[in-house]
Amino acid sequence: MRLQQPFSIESFCEALSAQRGRRLVLRELPDSDGLRLPCGLWVAYPDEDHIWHVAATSQRHRQQVVFHEIAHMLLDHKGSSGMSSLLAALPPEIAPARVSAVFGRTRYATDQEHDAELTATILGEIVDQLPTEPSTSSRGVLDRVDATMAHPRRNCQ
Repeated sequence: MRLQQPFSIESFCEALSAQRGRRLVLRELPDSDGLRLPCGLWVAYPDEDHIWHVAATSQRHRQQVVFHEIAHMLLDHKGSSGMSSLLAALPPEIAPARVSAVFGRTRYATDQEHDAELTATILGEIVDQLPTEPSTSSRGVLDRVDATMAHPRRNCQ
């Protein structure tokens, strides 16, 4: 898959959606109201996929969360049957009767979670290696600081 430059998680998801022949929708998770919801969630419907991610986070964290859920899709992981209570706590637009599979990060000790996180990290490393043009805008400065903090011994400009 060819990655667009400048890279955005939205353009990556559009390209992945086209390649897989399934619509892929990114959504923000609602405020949890004190519930212990995962920071990312992949909901597979019969004809499309939805990735839910936390709203108040950095671009780097959001990208990692989305890549983690995409990794579950690409690795063909299957969700657990214990997700019905999680589905009940989510917004009404997630109709449990329409859901084919759901996969949320609630435990990190499983092989599937380890594999998904490793794959997400590798995807992030690939994106970090893409050539970029320096920007003097405040967003560009923040992106460079973020990149430097992610790899303190690399990308120091």
